[in-house]
Amino acid sequence: MKKQKLERGQYGYLKQRKQKALYGTFLMVLIGVAIFVLGLLLNKMEATNLFTVIAVCMVMPAAKYFVSYVVLFPYKPMDAETKERLDSYAKDGDTVLYDVVFTSSEKVMHLDCIYVTGHQIIGYTSRAKDNVQIMQDYLKKELKLRCLSYVVYIATEEKQLKDRMKLRGDETAETNTEAKEEVLSMLRTFTV
Repeated sequence: MKKQKLERGQYGYLKQRKQKALYGTFLMVLIGVAIFVLGLLLNKMEATNLFTVIAVCMVMPAAKYFVSYVVLFPYKPMDAETKERLDSYAKDGDTVLYDVVFTSSEKVMHLDCIYVTGHQIIGYTSRAKDNVQIMQDYLKKELKLRCLSYVVYIATEEKQLKDRMKLRGDETAETNTEAKEEVLSMLRTFTV
């Protein structure tokens, strides 16, 4: 059975992306070694040939996959039980993105989930050591560049998230769908 390709923000995307990066790295290295060995066999064990150049060129795609894996390696996807609990906080009209890893010029950042609700972006990270202020500032800056007025809040504890989700009220009915789609597009674009 063919494995379903997950989109950025879907639950399980992070795990699938890590696997793809690891498999891609091994595949590119394997192809490069195979081309090099083929060149040796066709040219009487002489390494100075066109096949060697082609094999060395396989380093670039292998490096691309490897860098992607290294960036994603420290981040763990949330378990299904936590996902179910966090899903219960969402209301109709909310959009939830999971396992979001995004980068700025200064830092790689990870959020377990992001709720886009009404005119708010509410994120949650279970990694208490992460500096949420940097994440909030980065998201606010990007929203401001796009002339979008959203409140950004990131919780480090599930209780904070639950309380913030209760405070949001019923503003989802008045959400500008074009602005929401632009925010979702922005968040998916940032995702590694």
